[in-house]
Amino acid sequence: MFRGISNLNVDTKGRIAIPSRYRESIQSSSTGQMIVTVDHTDRCLLIYAMDEWENVERKLMRLPNSNRRVRNMQRLVLGHASEVELDTQGRIRLSAPLREYAGVDKPVVLVGQANKFELWSEETWLSQRDIWLTEAQEDSDDDNVLDQFSL
Repeated sequence: MFRGISNLNVDTKGRIAIPSRYRESIQSSSTGQMIVTVDHTDRCLLIYAMDEWENVERKLMRLPNSNRRVRNMQRLVLGHASEVELDTQGRIRLSAPLREYAGVDKPVVLVGQANKFELWSEETWLSQRDIWLTEAQEDSDDDNVLDQFSL
């Protein structure tokens, strides 16, 4: 289970270090194998341990690809999916096309989302976070499902 926010840096070879608290579980569940792909709605990257990715991939492939929106999502998410492996120092390498898609340069933010990580450029993360906070404070009739949830 991936939780919390980690501020990281991308090194000159395009690598990030996965926080040490997650490495053992990734090694045991997926022998260090991970998938990095794009988010189809936001300019961030999604990082999955291989065992979790296989479940996501099956779900994506079951969707009706006769639907144009589904097909476009599959193109983006599956088409950009890149296999990576934790090296001996717990790092993964992000390909240039993935880094370019998310605008990932030096400072980045890794956000645990239970079954995956999101990787954001620090600048984009801070900007989006402010937008999300503003949206969360606005009343909306569309969000009935959130009315039943409290922290």
